[in-house]
Amino acid sequence: MGLSTTLIAKPRQADGKNNARRLRAGGLIPAVFYGNNDKTQSISLDYLEFKNAFTRSEGNRSLYTLAVEGQSPQPVLLKDTQINPLSRRLIHLDFLRIDPQKPISVEVPLVLVGRPQGVEKGGQLQQGEREITVSGLPESIPSLIEADVTSLGLGQTMHLSQVKLPDGLALVKTPDLPVAVVAVPKGLKSEAEEAAKAAAAPVPAAAQAKKDDKKK
Repeated sequence: MGLSTTLIAKPRQADGKNNARRLRAGGLIPAVFYGNNDKTQSISLDYLEFKNAFTRSEGNRSLYTLAVEGQSPQPVLLKDTQINPLSRRLIHLDFLRIDPQKPISVEVPLVLVGRPQGVEKGGQLQQGEREITVSGLPESIPSLIEADVTSLGLGQTMHLSQVKLPDGLALVKTPDLPVAVVAVPKGLKSEAEEAAKAAAAPVPAAAQAKKDDKKK
């Protein structure tokens, strides 16, 4: 859950590009944190420690407990990351102070689980949304949300409103947003088309005779 991972940081006095370069050269990453009507504070974190927490944390990758040297640990939301476009290396972080007793909105990865019935019949599963925005108390925000697509047939779509959320969470985005669909390849018909075709098919003579007898 959220806030389960603690990040260790140190205050940094000097600012500017030269100081930031020196920090990065020394294996650190410059950052700031702000919010709750407190002044913005400049800090630095160990690059590898943050990267490990960001990629391997059991909790939500946007929520952390920030422990700045000489200060009490406090809950924060990772608000922004800056990445070097050439090296793809993180070069700066922005953290927002949050109140653990107040709901926040966070993007959470959406993972599809199960093998759709429509795939068994030749369909192709396509995922529409890979992250969904939910609202809840920080401690209730999960690392990911699973959507069971087992029951999806050919040509059927799962919408955001059909995703089962953990207790304490609410949707922020439009509920009719498509999150998964079993696409129908050329040459196959969707289950809705097959059902419509079956309903429109002529009734065999013997079956029609029985229906007529029942009406008499």
